[in-house]
Amino acid sequence: MKYIYYSNKKGFTLIELLITMAIIGILAGIAIPLYTGQRTKAMIAEAEQNVETLRLAMEQYYNENGCYYKSGGACSTVTLSDVSDIKAVYPAFKPGNTDNLKFDYKITITGGGSNFTAVAEGKTDTAVAGIKVCNDQDNAKECP
Repeated sequence: MKYIYYSNKKGFTLIELLITMAIIGILAGIAIPLYTGQRTKAMIAEAEQNVETLRLAMEQYYNENGCYYKSGGACSTVTLSDVSDIKAVYPAFKPGNTDNLKFDYKITITGGGSNFTAVAEGKTDTAVAGIKVCNDQDNAKECP
């Protein structure tokens, strides 16, 4: 009489599990740096859009007042280095939740109120530290 054994063992071998884990590790090693790069690009794009919105708000102010900043009824030179100060003069500038901004915004108005440079500089504790996004009255996006 012959005995026939049927194997009812179900599951994966140790080798199969190790190979699967190795493949997942390789994919994660490729995907995570790509994801991080995309987040940084998105932060920079947000800053570029905010600076462009600021430039348009300043152009609107210029069209209404004849200069980019007035103090006491006269055009003047000033530096606005806080989002709340900028929003007080240019209310159309709405960069989002100011607690979570990755960039510091600053406007320098010179030439008796006829020239400006708007700068967004990455905060030191973020992935965009040291990155600058700029614009001026000529729509030149090069940073000084």
